[in-house]
Amino acid sequence: MTNSKISSKKNELKYHPIEPEEKKHLSSKLQNSSGLTAVVIEEQIFYKVPFTDALELVRARKAFLKKGLVYIPHLEIVILILNVFRQRLSKSLALTSRSLPIIQSDERLQPLLSNLSCAYVGQDYSVQKNVGKISLDQLDSLATKSYPPCMRQLHNALRDNHHLRHGGRMQYGLYLKGLGLTLEQALLFWKSEFIKGKVEPDKFDKSYAYNIRHNFGKEGKRTDYTPFSCMKIILSNPPGQGDFHGCPFRHSDLDLLKPKLQSYKISPAEINQILDLVKGMHYQLACQKYFELTHNIDEIGFSLNHPNQYFIESQKILNSSRDTKKESNQPESSQRSQPSQPPKGESAAVSTATSQAESTDVEGINIEELLSEEYPE
Repeated sequence: MTNSKISSKKNELKYHPIEPEEKKHLSSKLQNSSGLTAVVIEEQIFYKVPFTDALELVRARKAFLKKGLVYIPHLEIVILILNVFRQRLSKSLALTSRSLPIIQSDERLQPLLSNLSCAYVGQDYSVQKNVGKISLDQLDSLATKSYPPCMRQLHNALRDNHHLRHGGRMQYGLYLKGLGLTLEQALLFWKSEFIKGKVEPDKFDKSYAYNIRHNFGKEGKRTDYTPFSCMKIILSNPPGQGDFHGCPFRHSDLDLLKPKLQSYKISPAEINQILDLVKGMHYQLACQKYFELTHNIDEIGFSLNHPNQYFIESQKILNSSRDTKKESNQPESSQRSQPSQPPKGESAAVSTATSQAESTDVEGINIEELLSEEYPE
């Protein structure tokens, strides 16, 4: 698409701009129909197309109609392309529906067709270059700042109850593996939490440790399992009574979801934005809105389809804001240090306080190693 001519042999779209003289002659009528000012009309390119290609604009009286032709500004040309796309999509779906019985009769294609709607083709987060870079002591802080709601819910339930059922252990365990926890860290994390409850250390080793090693491909078929995607969490293994796995936006009642969001310090108006998306069954968009609200950004800038992707993008933003604060504070600190030097007795205290402040500011995660080339944007 260009500003002078819209033409495509492949798509059979041919829209030619009107001449400047004709646009000048119809300027007042174009203003009345489009709502644009004379200055904007002078700058805009107008196309003359059959009215049947722009019924939406004609119906809303947003375009000038003359002798069966509609005068459309370049700003509105996307509506024409969208209408053509819808028509061809509808035609293609009709043709596909006729061929579907023949395709379904082939047993080789049945499994593929059955799983097509819930297939995930993005990054599986199985190959890690940040293994062991996150310590167990950081998990509580990270859960508050960078976990998606589904994993934050599991983490909090584990801390409160010192136990998770199988579905929760699978979902959260593989997520932690995707963050970079080693097998040894995972065993220590789960065991230390379970023995706080009613599980004896020997029982944990016999009943639970095997499944953790199994997730890391160290037992059974030696399959190296990958973290669950959003689609898998939403569509498979819905939680039952006493379970905490699943997607809160998909599997929680609105009466329970609202107070949960309130506990995350989200305002009532922002909660209503999320709940509107949930009511429309746009669960991943609701999670994206949650991301935007909790990170104070206007637009997420990417399509969210994996909990581990949520964590990585969150860490990008948080570490970027820390770097910005440090850069802004450096000139001020240098200016303060120039006028006078503290006494010798005070210099050690100042340097110690400074180093402590810096160590508190950085949570210990090397974001360059965390955001390795294995993670696409």
